[in-house]
Amino acid sequence: MPIEIELPQLSSWIGPAFLAWLSAALGLITLCGLIGFLWCLLLYGRRAPRRFWELLRSGVIDLVLVSPRRIGALAWLTIKEAFGRKVTVVVLLFCVSLLFAGWFLDPTSSEPHRLYLNFVLGTTNYLVILLVIFLAAFRLPGDIQNKTIFTVLTKPVRTSEIVTGQILGLVAVGSFILGTMWIISYPFVVRGLHHTHVVNPADLRPLGEPVTLPDGSQGQALQGWTEPTWGHRHRFFVDANGNPRVDMERGHTHSVRVEKSADGKVTYRLGGPEGQLVARVPIYGSLVFRDRNGFDVEKGISVGDEWTYRSYIEGASQAAAIWTFKDLKPDEFPGDTIPIEMNLGVFRTHKGDIERGILGSLSVRNPENGLMVELQVFESKEFSILALDIPKKITRFSSVRVEPRKIKHADGTIEYVRLKPVDPQVLSQKEFDLFRDFTSSDGKIEIWIRCLESGQYFGMAKPDLYIRAGNRSFFLNLFKGYLGIWLQMVLAIGFGVTLSTFLGTPVTLVSTLGVTIAGMAHQFMRQIVTGELYPGVETPARFGPIESSIRLFTQEGVMVEIPRTVGLMVARAIDSVFLAWLDLLSYIIPPMDRLGFIDFVAYGYNVSPSLLAVNIITVAGYLVLLIVAGHFFLRSREVAA
Repeated sequence: MPIEIELPQLSSWIGPAFLAWLSAALGLITLCGLIGFLWCLLLYGRRAPRRFWELLRSGVIDLVLVSPRRIGALAWLTIKEAFGRKVTVVVLLFCVSLLFAGWFLDPTSSEPHRLYLNFVLGTTNYLVILLVIFLAAFRLPGDIQNKTIFTVLTKPVRTSEIVTGQILGLVAVGSFILGTMWIISYPFVVRGLHHTHVVNPADLRPLGEPVTLPDGSQGQALQGWTEPTWGHRHRFFVDANGNPRVDMERGHTHSVRVEKSADGKVTYRLGGPEGQLVARVPIYGSLVFRDRNGFDVEKGISVGDEWTYRSYIEGASQAAAIWTFKDLKPDEFPGDTIPIEMNLGVFRTHKGDIERGILGSLSVRNPENGLMVELQVFESKEFSILALDIPKKITRFSSVRVEPRKIKHADGTIEYVRLKPVDPQVLSQKEFDLFRDFTSSDGKIEIWIRCLESGQYFGMAKPDLYIRAGNRSFFLNLFKGYLGIWLQMVLAIGFGVTLSTFLGTPVTLVSTLGVTIAGMAHQFMRQIVTGELYPGVETPARFGPIESSIRLFTQEGVMVEIPRTVGLMVARAIDSVFLAWLDLLSYIIPPMDRLGFIDFVAYGYNVSPSLLAVNIITVAGYLVLLIVAGHFFLRSREVAA
């Protein structure tokens, strides 16, 4: 599965995000200040302006003049009290769940590594989030109810330090638990996926004719299968020189060690699985389409799918999908090839050859002079990743030509993209260099994908094809997966502590759970507000609960227009109030579903530093506002007491 969302880049995200945060912060401060002034007006009458200013000034001073030493002491007190409540029981529950997981996790599934990783990270997520919500909800209200908070308030401690110390202490407790789970889960996943296969040399059959080796001896290539393990087996090859190779199956392969006995008997020993637990580093390019008439367009054709994430190109025509990559350097790709991976959708208007996939072609083109070669024909793989290699030294290709690109404007005029002239002798070359012949002077290269079969269509989006720049450490990528859970945990703690400054324990518990659940469904909430079935697919109208109920009882689909009766107009008027409230709520509740990296880790993609920085800054922005709000809420509660 590719990453089917546009990943934000820190450089382009930080400016607009800061302005949005600043406007939201000013709006909340203004609203809270107005509510506070009205409250003072009710309590103090004509003395309200002076009293409000005194409270505001002292509150700002308390917020700014904080002592890290006092915050650390309060955080340490929170840590000791949390461990006094036996929070380590959660770690024991996690260990017990791992012990029994082997009974239920099926290693014979088609993708066992995703099954194991989803289980480990998902279990950790639920256990830790629930734990910190309970700790945050019971901590401060319990101290106030038991009057033990006066042992703190009687000391020279500011309310902002109490709130910050509570949050940091609970974050430290949660971090310890998460770190323990991370260390435990890694060997569990690696050991749970470990397996090997047996190769019987007697079952290997000759492949092709014998060949004469450089030393004059005869060599024979062999092929066969490994013995099945966990519901799968691998095709096994031995070349004429005796070098073995194991084909990839279910996303992994195995290393092979050749052992020869004194009597010349050869034995093949297979190692553990390789390629399952990876952290791919994809390099994405920009995507444009070419229609069946050869004109460049932003989108391909629609095949009737309501989810317009992917566009399609027609087979056996001039239609193509064109990815443009920038700043590729030869030293970034060790070896003789550049690996690419793709996940193409397929739409069939007829069955075709059901014993194989739809045929497509891969070509590379120089965007500066239009020089283009078709490298290979491939078979599409639906619902899985297809890995191909582009050689740096191109000696095998089916055609070489100059391919122009053209654009048709709205007024009907046709514009051809200007190209530099190509030496005619280049077209007759038998060998090309990828970086010398197909990379422009500004470092760009194009990869073209075509569908070759009539009546069939390839569907693709920008992330569906990428250049694989290598792998990062899976151990560190698993750590980043836990770091995503940590970010969600920090927000849950922040909301729990802030709400506990003015609410009782039961209400705080329910409210924090509600905020967390809504944050995990934040994207769905935004889709309801914007009227989208899928990202980028708008419905005829934004439906609230009343119109949705009407359509449910009348069995009308969301894409169907219903008669505009008086009752429908009244329902939509009521729904508009609900949607406006939901819209406001979606800006207050954090997008916790985007903070997690479970899918990245489970599907084998490296979590980029840019995405990690974006999520950390997002959490920091929410945390600052929560500390400020909690400080003033607790201060007003103290004044009221």
